[in-house]
Amino acid sequence: MLTANKLTKTYAEVAAVSQVSLTLEPGRIMAMVGASGSGKSTLLNVLAGLADADTGDVWLNGERVVGPSEKLVPGHDAIRLVHQEYQLMPNVSVRENIAYALRFYEKAYRDFRVDQLLKLCRLTEVQDRIPRQVSGGEKQRTAIARAVADKPAVLLLDEPFSHLDLPNRLIVRDLLFDLVRHEQTSCLFVTHDASDALSLADTLGILRDGKLIQLGSPIAVYHQPATAYAARMTGLVNVFKAKYLPVFGFKEPVNPDELICLRPEQVRLDEQGASGTLRVVYFKGSHYELDVQVSRYLSLRLLTSRNDLQPGQQVGVSFDEGAIWRLKS
Repeated sequence: MLTANKLTKTYAEVAAVSQVSLTLEPGRIMAMVGASGSGKSTLLNVLAGLADADTGDVWLNGERVVGPSEKLVPGHDAIRLVHQEYQLMPNVSVRENIAYALRFYEKAYRDFRVDQLLKLCRLTEVQDRIPRQVSGGEKQRTAIARAVADKPAVLLLDEPFSHLDLPNRLIVRDLLFDLVRHEQTSCLFVTHDASDALSLADTLGILRDGKLIQLGSPIAVYHQPATAYAARMTGLVNVFKAKYLPVFGFKEPVNPDELICLRPEQVRLDEQGASGTLRVVYFKGSHYELDVQVSRYLSLRLLTSRNDLQPGQQVGVSFDEGAIWRLKS
């Protein structure tokens, strides 16, 4: 089990990570979502023992993870970090890249384990190619296979989906599921795109300016975000002031400046609802996303399966009182 206690890391008087605490259990996946510059990569480096924390500490199964100031060769033997750039050896094959992580093992086991990972990571057909001869998705899967070759306790991933097209994103997502569940590895990945985090993670955290502002199950964070930032980082959302609630038939709010959060799937077309003008219709494959302007200063996004709607139409929209989630800020 990996535990971090009140980690803080500062660069030039700016806190890249500030008082972050978390616990990552074996066989579980945690995702950290945040905008660029929120401290995601710094957090990974501190957790991996590749950077020193100014305050706080990291523990793995009762052993403190020390940083470069206390260890000649930075890093922990049971923690692997896969960087965005993959850092593969450029002039040796995919197979040799993976095998390098097992160079101190007997050849029979090394060959068995490499064959197992090549199959699991769908790399068998490209195993003899060097990194510049394979796709970005294949490089990513090679880097992951190399990282888990000797069965580390913890796998850390920096933006594992950022350079991948949709088919490869799905392959990597399924790969992480298999690796974590079958080998009981603890996995933490950071990303700026919550779509993969919501579907993959057991626990979801929101980072902002180095602070962990929310940590919980993906369902809880999605439906009950702590702040407007957390709401927007986890998907499409409608955020507006409570003073607009009477437009939809609700009573005058006690605090008109309080922020209201509604997910698009919680808003529906309703002939008896508040009248608005359909501004934009986005085709999303399985459904349509609508932008309805209800007043001069308020537009709502909602989802529908209807295919007979055109921009400029007058439509009605409504939502249930139980769907309303009040934000802190």
